[in-house]
Amino acid sequence: MLYAKKTFTYEYPVEEADVVLIGIPWDFSQTGHPTRYGPLFIREAIKNVVGYDPVTKKNVFDKLKFCDLGDVEVVPGNWKLTSERIVDTVKSVFEVNPKVFPVFLGGDHLITLGVLNGMKQSVKNPITVLDFDAHRDLMPDFLGERYSHVTWANHILKDKRFELVQVGCRSWSEEEERLKSGIKSVVKTKNSVYITVDLDVFDPKVAPEVGTPEHNGISFADFVKEIKKLSGNRIIGMDIVECSSHKINTQTANLAANIFKSVLIGRKR
Repeated sequence: MLYAKKTFTYEYPVEEADVVLIGIPWDFSQTGHPTRYGPLFIREAIKNVVGYDPVTKKNVFDKLKFCDLGDVEVVPGNWKLTSERIVDTVKSVFEVNPKVFPVFLGGDHLITLGVLNGMKQSVKNPITVLDFDAHRDLMPDFLGERYSHVTWANHILKDKRFELVQVGCRSWSEEEERLKSGIKSVVKTKNSVYITVDLDVFDPKVAPEVGTPEHNGISFADFVKEIKKLSGNRIIGMDIVECSSHKINTQTANLAANIFKSVLIGRKR
């Protein structure tokens, strides 16, 4: 018997997997703490999470088949080439397994734009993007740059394939105040749902190691309540971004691992 372990006790090929894990260590638009090591430390935290959930009596690590594909090789400082690689990776995964549930680990929040541009080529129906975030990220540009972790949602808002719902926002500019009228605060559609979790949505007492922390955030219990509201929707993918942990077993990385677990428990397949 082979006694070996990667992220998960046993990993399946992509074509057989229920869940595929992909890291995207891009943080070259980051304006706060570096987040490129987020995928590394979240993976280490996932290894330590107990799969069994006492409330649902389910063990997601026994129930589902997992595959960790490793990290997208980003091109340092070049979002155009990096986004092309993200889109191609997403498309390739869905070509092999159209029913797989992808989970992406960032990196800064700009990676979500690349992921969604890949998702919309593989998912026929409109997608509701449920964004847990302390910030609106609706700026049309930042210091003259159109592609940044503070502009990604502006691109989504302009794309008719997406509907944007934001939860937990508590810091934005006057310009974003004018743009936020196109955003919803609750999911009221049967669209497929993509979840993006910027860890700064949580209070710094809960998630201290994030790119740009903001006071007065939500708790993990608040997050779980919001996920439970999606029981009638099909969740087709998710990402967890802006983890700035710099060592193993930090509070924020452990939180991210439990977010991963809680979404898988509550997901309608």
